[in-house]
Amino acid sequence: MKKKTLIYISSFLAVALLAQFCGGPARAPQDEPVELVIWKVFDERKNLQPIFNAYQAINPSVKFTFIEKDIATYEKELLEALASGAGPDIFSIHNDWLPAYQNKLTPAPVGLFTLREYSEAFVDIATQDLLDTEGNIYAVPFSIDTLSLFYNRDLLGSVGIAEPPRTWADVISAVKKINQQDRFGNFLVNGVALGTNSNVNRATDILSLLMLQNGTQIYDSQRRSSSINHDISGPDGERYNPGAQALEFYTQFSNPAKEVYSWNETNNHSIDAFVAGQVAMMFSYSYTIENIRGKAPFLNFGVAPMPQIDLGKPRVNYSNYFAEGVSKASPNPDVAWDFLKFATTQEQLQNYYATNRLPASRKDIITTQIADPELGIFAEGSLTAKTFYKPDAGKIETIFANMINDVVLRGATPEQAVSSADKLLYELIR
Repeated sequence: MKKKTLIYISSFLAVALLAQFCGGPARAPQDEPVELVIWKVFDERKNLQPIFNAYQAINPSVKFTFIEKDIATYEKELLEALASGAGPDIFSIHNDWLPAYQNKLTPAPVGLFTLREYSEAFVDIATQDLLDTEGNIYAVPFSIDTLSLFYNRDLLGSVGIAEPPRTWADVISAVKKINQQDRFGNFLVNGVALGTNSNVNRATDILSLLMLQNGTQIYDSQRRSSSINHDISGPDGERYNPGAQALEFYTQFSNPAKEVYSWNETNNHSIDAFVAGQVAMMFSYSYTIENIRGKAPFLNFGVAPMPQIDLGKPRVNYSNYFAEGVSKASPNPDVAWDFLKFATTQEQLQNYYATNRLPASRKDIITTQIADPELGIFAEGSLTAKTFYKPDAGKIETIFANMINDVVLRGATPEQAVSSADKLLYELIR
């Protein structure tokens, strides 16, 4: 009997260790059918079906119910469903949402992902956005998008500009050459879509990027105080306010008194103006490419890396993406997490990108995308993407939009606008 018992125990341990080696913590075989309900934005079931099929080949008892959600109503529907206990097992969160959704998510089981494995697999911004301060993993990204420069080749070429700007100084120089106004001051051609809030696509993201490039720290390292209005020392020892300086740089493009004045509140939305060939440069994400091609298939445009302040310093880019997490209310959290790890392996994501042209989230796939004339710009940008802690992403976006409007519409100085924002940002973490 003892010998038989030892053989049984040894066999059980061998199976358990094999399961751990093959992709995460050992799970009891699922004899009963398991249904995973997935809510996702900006995706369709057909795009994920090959991953579902591959997972079901290994786990035939698992069934997937996929529901594509409209981003306009998504968050409201999600919160209502979670509150009623009828929410999905897996759902999308924006990379800014973890502070607000952490108590609604269950982290990856210990042993499924090690912190080292996760940080080596995914770009650094994912580790910054989707983990808590103790290293618990709350979501995994299928794709990561970054701000980039969209430019009209014909408009740049018409004034002798052969290559898109690489620095913000280059942007200023190009704008001065491209801008055209009639005798009444109306723009015939706009150099760049910058300076306002309401008609510039993701204006608050662009301002956030400028602040990060300029050395602005939005919150202190302990997240106990707002730092957006703090002065820092420059290379020459002079003190300056990087937040106010970035806001001044951004809003100057909508100031008629400035040489770089090239945009105002009367312009069409930046993407529409770009499609119509009215503006030479704008800033957006990879999803805009399909939008432009759908509306203006013959527009001669290109995409380039986001301009930097100084090319001699490390690049700073800005990301915007959704990731998938597991609901705390899910009856099958281990199975849900096992699927997410499987779905974001190199093999599965490579197949996913073959039919869905998206910039990668995994470092080992980005290296193969960099040569792509379009996706490569966005994929490479994610390697140096930054962000900042957002206790309430919606309120912070409003605060940043108001900084722009305070200067452009209400006559405040950049210093006054940043000072007002500083108080509101502090209120969010009190």
